[in-house]
Amino acid sequence: MTVIAISNQKGGVGKTTSVVNLAGFCALAGRRTLVVDNDPQGNASSVLGSGLTDASVYEGAPPTPTRLAGLSLIAASHDLHDRERTLAQGDRGRLALRRALEVHRSHFDLIFIDCPPNLSLLPMNALLACDRLILPVQCEYFAMEGMAQLLAFVEDLRASDHKGLTLQGILLTMHDQRHPLCRDVESQIRQHFGDKTFRSTIPRDVALAAAPSHGQTIFEYDPLSAGGIAYLSAAKELLDGLE
Repeated sequence: MTVIAISNQKGGVGKTTSVVNLAGFCALAGRRTLVVDNDPQGNASSVLGSGLTDASVYEGAPPTPTRLAGLSLIAASHDLHDRERTLAQGDRGRLALRRALEVHRSHFDLIFIDCPPNLSLLPMNALLACDRLILPVQCEYFAMEGMAQLLAFVEDLRASDHKGLTLQGILLTMHDQRHPLCRDVESQIRQHFGDKTFRSTIPRDVALAAAPSHGQTIFEYDPLSAGGIAYLSAAKELLDGLE
């Protein structure tokens, strides 16, 4: 059983899109998969369920089945921001999510955690609860700066609290091969991180942008779109890397 956090402190880089679509394809491949929405915005909850609920994973909310066979969800709650403030008051608040997920480890093959775009206590809980980190990075220079800050933060956690935390891979998103800047950013990331960069890239795609407005994953909305094929490729790559 593997817990995977998908995180980046920069917003708008495709975190939630990557969570719901990678999880959907992994479930399609026969893995018992759980998505934990750890973001107060609740976007993953809107795509996979009916939106925010009264209790989050921190209050012991149980997984609920989604429309996709093999895929379950623990949605974000209305008061997740308030819950974060409560966690900050306790000495063990950083490990609350790790403790909450223990009961689910025997029931799932994969657990994906969606994170808010910051380095507050909620994403810290995710990083301390997960085994692997996937870092979505938009193909632009500002995103590279955010990536460097997050990786430095991860290294601090590895040194002090969580030596087992592993970078599963950097996933390039909103990729447009026609733009020289995009190609330059991709080249720099691949040169620096080597095989820690997913071979698959996620393109800018109208279908990927439209699917959430219909409350659907790309697998449900348009699996043969460029974005659908790209996430299928990335999911296969992820599963191969976990074996």
